Amino acid sequence: MQRRGFLKFALGGTVGLVASPAIWTTLYDLAYWTQNWGWIPRLQKGEDLSIATVSKLDGTPLKVRTVDGRVVRTNGNKENAYSKGGLTPLAASEVQLLYSESRIKRPLKRGFDGGYAYISWEEAENILKEKTGEAKGSMAFLSADSSSSLNDVYSAFLAENGSKDFFFMPSDEQAATLAWHALGGSGRIGYDIANSDCILAVGANFLDSWGPVAHNRAVFNETHQNAEDASQAIYYAGAMQNNTAVVSDLWLPVKTGTEEIFLGAILAELVKSAALADESLTSLTGRYSLEEANKVCGTSMESMQKLVSALKNANRPLVFAGTTEGQSQGTGVHMLAIAVNAVLGRINQDGGLVSLPMDDPLLPSAQSLTDIFTRNFVSFSMQVASGAKEAPKLLFINDANPVYALSKDAEVKECLAKIDYKICFASHFNETCKECDLVLPIAHGLERFDDVYTPYGSGNINWTLAKPVAEPHYQARPLGELILALADELGQNLGVSDIPSLLEKRAQALHVNFKEYLESGNTYQEAFYNFTVPTLNFMPLHSKQAKAPVSDIALYTYTNAAAGTPSTGIPPYANRAITDYQLQDGLCVAQINKATAQKLGLGNGQKAMLQTKNGAMLVLVQIYEGIMPDVIAVMAGLGHTEFDRFSVGKGDNILALTQIDMEADSDLPVWLNTVSVVKG
Repeated sequence: MQRRGFLKFALGGTVGLVASPAIWTTLYDLAYWTQNWGWIPRLQKGEDLSIATVSKLDGTPLKVRTVDGRVVRTNGNKENAYSKGGLTPLAASEVQLLYSESRIKRPLKRGFDGGYAYISWEEAENILKEKTGEAKGSMAFLSADSSSSLNDVYSAFLAENGSKDFFFMPSDEQAATLAWHALGGSGRIGYDIANSDCILAVGANFLDSWGPVAHNRAVFNETHQNAEDASQAIYYAGAMQNNTAVVSDLWLPVKTGTEEIFLGAILAELVKSAALADESLTSLTGRYSLEEANKVCGTSMESMQKLVSALKNANRPLVFAGTTEGQSQGTGVHMLAIAVNAVLGRINQDGGLVSLPMDDPLLPSAQSLTDIFTRNFVSFSMQVASGAKEAPKLLFINDANPVYALSKDAEVKECLAKIDYKICFASHFNETCKECDLVLPIAHGLERFDDVYTPYGSGNINWTLAKPVAEPHYQARPLGELILALADELGQNLGVSDIPSLLEKRAQALHVNFKEYLESGNTYQEAFYNFTVPTLNFMPLHSKQAKAPVSDIALYTYTNAAAGTPSTGIPPYANRAITDYQLQDGLCVAQINKATAQKLGLGNGQKAMLQTKNGAMLVLVQIYEGIMPDVIAVMAGLGHTEFDRFSVGKGDNILALTQIDMEADSDLPVWLNTVSVVKG
């Protein structure tokens, strides 16, 4: 590839924009930059620097300390108005993952024997160009990050090559967006947590692992400076007393898989005392009741009545739902949450459920989030695996790990086996890399330009820039620059010459100064401005049939925020964050309360076998009263077979045992919670 020295450009020399001027010697065209980028920031001189950026692991604004150009620590950014200095465990692991000994050093190509061998980047470039040309439009792209503006580059590249099969990994955002649009809403759905005085979170562990956690915690700190004078009440409904439930005013135990019945009962009770002209809502009251919820969900009548009273009496109540690792319950639970907000008069109000604008794509050929969310990868994978859909000739996978993160029901391995050529872009060799033909090392979040644009769970439009604070290690490449150069080599103009140009387009769309936000590391925030209450049609709720669990015992999977994600594995320090209540003697721990243990004839420390139609898993039983009756809780994120020595060989992957069904009207995967238990 000859485009201005593709190899040098993709190597990541753009780190010179925000770090040492010495790196200018590696840039492909100094004259181009000096003539067109007069705003290039200059950092203070000296060996000990503090550079503002943002974690691409979870969107936490950071101050990164570097000494002699080496990153030594990540800190919260106290000057950032969005996070107010908060630092999450995952963002704190950035340095360890950056310098991890197990990062992919060079491009890897799979041989005929199934093994991998290092190849040069020149050979990898030729393969990229050759396979893209051979695919002739039969291509697909899977990404794990819906908050990045770089998705416009990836989807535009796909479109220029004749395909629109761009997917995100399954998420609550996709389910909530489709629910919102099905009811007649427009734009993006948001939750103004910062301005609410009473929150009901159903399954959404928003102070630990759901939404913009650093921001949510900053709001909690402001509203709960002391317990007696808290200005925000929090009610958490879910099967486990997690970190959000522990600090809530009231934890309402709700059996896994019955969230729709619970929300339907709350809705029915609110409708009884509300003067509503919407017949589609009032006619729902006969389908749900507190009595049924008490029986099916396991939630006490007294607790639900207390919740209803709190929502009625609050000035700015807010209701939202969520799940673990994007294992959604489909659109139904989100529709009901929207309906509860509507009955309370909390649509497009301060502290309520808000409709954020769905911005136009930054590039001419790029796809909108609305279009992308109409497709889902699980359905695609299952259809390709079964032969119902023709397999693409080429698949790009960006920092996603569906082989590990999705149920066996998704048939990801079977799908990948039918695709002619798979290219995985990753920083560490994971379970999905093992199924691919070419594995290319991509730049870590601290080694590239990127951004975090209005992550799901936000209550306003917000934008934080990520910039390289260190040169890419080994032979890692910034993926955005790689795709742009590949498109240029194929004679395609995506509408932008490099990633800083793309990010400046975002700044222009927001009418803000790019240089200012690049240098300061602050988060741009724009309060929602659509105070018009939309006319929603709740008739689609009538086609939903909320069902009770089909088994007496329900499986509940949860995450430990310190223990990484399917894409990151377990950060080295996080091994100490995994407790004996999550992993012991090499076995995953199944947490149950005393009543459930007696019902199953199990004792504390006893081995048992969890079984679903997708397999069995030996676990160690631990009695914990923070789990409601008839529920077994197992931590997700263990059982890696690839990634690094800190992740491999620790327990089993509970996500592989989970089961899914496809929601009829949305074609979204719905995770089922059926499990049987056999004494070990």
